[in-house]
Amino acid sequence: MKKSDIYEITIKILGIYLLVADISKLPSLLTFVQNHASTTTEQGSEQTNLLWINGLSFLLLMAFAIFLIACTKFITRIITVTADRQENVKLFADRKVIYEIALLIIGGLLIVNTLPDMLYRLYKLSSVGDQDMIISSVSKLCIGILTVAFGKRIAAYYAK
Repeated sequence: MKKSDIYEITIKILGIYLLVADISKLPSLLTFVQNHASTTTEQGSEQTNLLWINGLSFLLLMAFAIFLIACTKFITRIITVTADRQENVKLFADRKVIYEIALLIIGGLLIVNTLPDMLYRLYKLSSVGDQDMIISSVSKLCIGILTVAFGKRIAAYYAK
């Protein structure tokens, strides 16, 4: 494995992390859009500004994550020198195993960050807003579980 391969793996892992983190924010954004439709006119302009900010940040992060994943080789060529592309480095694992580890960590962090909040909201369930947040939390939890459960398949895809 070359030193530039480590850069490739790192860039792709960053892209995967941003993609999973951004997709996990989608349920919250959809809940916000649904709640925005029922706001009063006094709060309408502030809510509209928040909607634009949240929507544009979602799209920007999604575009950046896709760029990092799709253009990994191009980015690696830009940031490495010729010596990095020739120098051999000994690692404990190959690409697929590193991707599996990263996906397990990313999915696990998403689960660990979401589960306590979801359980607390289930315990204190009192309003429609809490129900929307529970749905959002369950969606995030499912994304984390899918990332962990299908980590080997996703890693095999990215290791190609």
